[in-house]
Amino acid sequence: MRIPLWVIMGWVIVAMVGTVAAGIVTYSQARTRTEELNEIAPLEEGVDVVRVAELLLGIKEPEAPGTNTDVTPPPTIIQPTMQATLDTTTPVVDGTPIPTDTPDPVSTEVATTEAGLNPIDYQLTDPRRVNILLLGIDQRQGETGPFPTDTIMLLSLNPLAKTGAILSIPRDIYLTFPSGVGQGKINTANIMGENIQFPGGGPEFAKRTVEGLIGINIDYYIMINFDAFITFVNAIGEVEVCPPAPIDDPKYPDGSYGIRPVHFDAGCQNLPAERLLEYARTRATQNGDIDRAARQQEVIFAVREKLMSLGGATGLFSKAQEIWESVSANVQTDMTFQELLELALVAEQIPRENIKNGSITYGEAIPQVGPKGEDILVPIVSDILALVAELFAPPTPAQ
Repeated sequence: MRIPLWVIMGWVIVAMVGTVAAGIVTYSQARTRTEELNEIAPLEEGVDVVRVAELLLGIKEPEAPGTNTDVTPPPTIIQPTMQATLDTTTPVVDGTPIPTDTPDPVSTEVATTEAGLNPIDYQLTDPRRVNILLLGIDQRQGETGPFPTDTIMLLSLNPLAKTGAILSIPRDIYLTFPSGVGQGKINTANIMGENIQFPGGGPEFAKRTVEGLIGINIDYYIMINFDAFITFVNAIGEVEVCPPAPIDDPKYPDGSYGIRPVHFDAGCQNLPAERLLEYARTRATQNGDIDRAARQQEVIFAVREKLMSLGGATGLFSKAQEIWESVSANVQTDMTFQELLELALVAEQIPRENIKNGSITYGEAIPQVGPKGEDILVPIVSDILALVAELFAPPTPAQ
């Protein structure tokens, strides 16, 4: 039996109409769901809302280890020259030099007197949120680098709202690197960037890598080693921390690939620089790196509390240049000395209760064994973006 041509054409038209209708419904549902999520936890600038919708609808899922779909061509190879600097050259914002007769758009006016640097009234001319990637490198004696970044944190400050956020990222997160250079642990991004001579070097490559994971634009980075941490804490004095339970680490790594035992009693205690570093570095607790990330955030808040007890950043202005000169050899950053001072002034104006803190944990990443038999954490990207959205949500207006 031969089917009439008009019947076939009719079915084709019906199928086309059905396909278009299904597409409209799917788009409408995705848009509605994204708007609902944004009302619950609004995303600020830099967060890719479309990406969030794709992940939550199951359109895009985290890639399994060993796959690489990034086909972006490699960057132009240049020699990285990014180093810490003390100069006060023409400021640059978003790659555009600002004339010297124009106020710095994120300027904290600082006057130089015979007594040293002293702050005057802080004039907020740029209220935008600023995001800084904090990197702690595992540098041992005799090594020249590049080094893995075993401490990775994103510090975010919103000067206008007087809010902030800290997000810790475990070193074992396994992901696809930018620019189609393969996959690996996130703590090797700095090494990877140096090896491929990425523009801006390893830290810039680490910034791009973290941005790809969390969907947040990163403005600056600060990378320090153990010596910088010890020198800074020595300058401000002992810092109080409060371990909730005793910590015994019989195999704490020293600075030259040896081991030695360390112990901390439970309860609040003041620690000198070397002991505070041990407290921040040890992983000898039940959840290893996850617990260590929590202790590192505790140390950051404890150092902040110590600084506030000394008069805050303004109280240390007379010693700021001296402290910087003592630590700068062990610090790499794309911020000027002036910008670091401004950052400190902004941070001290934010009340502790307005600073959210969180970490990517086993709720947002799945422990697995990597292709070389190493321990890795496979990110659940949709859950990580939800965590980021909660941390970066603007403050709720007072009722």
